[in-house]
Amino acid sequence: MSLSDNTSELNSLPTLFFLEGPKFPSFDFKISPSNQSKSFKIKNQTIYLYPDNNDNNELFMNDDDHAVKTANNVWDASLILSKFLEKQCNENKLDFKGRKVIELGAGKSIPSLTSSILGASMVTITDAPIVIPEIEKIIKLNGFENNNVLAKPLDWENRKDYVPFLIDKGPWDFILAADVVWVDYLIVPLVDSIDELSTPSYTTLLLCHQSRTTRSDNMLFDTLKKRGWKIQKVSRDELNLEEGFWKDNVDIYQGQKEQE
Repeated sequence: MSLSDNTSELNSLPTLFFLEGPKFPSFDFKISPSNQSKSFKIKNQTIYLYPDNNDNNELFMNDDDHAVKTANNVWDASLILSKFLEKQCNENKLDFKGRKVIELGAGKSIPSLTSSILGASMVTITDAPIVIPEIEKIIKLNGFENNNVLAKPLDWENRKDYVPFLIDKGPWDFILAADVVWVDYLIVPLVDSIDELSTPSYTTLLLCHQSRTTRSDNMLFDTLKKRGWKIQKVSRDELNLEEGFWKDNVDIYQGQKEQE
């Protein structure tokens, strides 16, 4: 089943996909020495997030943009991707040292923080403009404000206002994206953003994708293929299985865009 064969179906179906709850035990991301056993760690370094704030939650939930509403949660794919990156670097299969990394639709930004811990020389965290102040707080909370870790706005549907600055900061060695497909009308703008920020035969895309509908999966990967991306699913054995960071409907995809 391809995207072109199902245009009428895509137009007739609702765009918001069902977002299930988290699979993993609830980690304590707050600074709390008594709860270190429940903290989420990369290379034995704890990643912290601010506790839920009622004012902040009200701001996010009153926004009609689904992209903004999803930014206030920790999604399974972000933890799976982060632990995958840690394992790959520990096994010398990936090298983030001295690399430039950009994350799209970052939300709580855990893969980006992971990249900095793993040695990236520059990490740019992007999300909708309204989300950026929260990300800046997370950067400061983890002590990364002097580590070349930046939060920058990126609206996938209005890229011309943001992409030129981000391109100038490249070329990017890695583009990270964790669970960024939850509304079908944003799939093409997402791929457009990936496309514009990448350098063919140089930038590696690491996409942690949670499958929710065959329709959305086809739309995503058909669009990437049409843009010249060669994408491969990472073997399940490469995930951090020993620590339980996997999920039946979550896979990691890796690829590069070919030279035209």
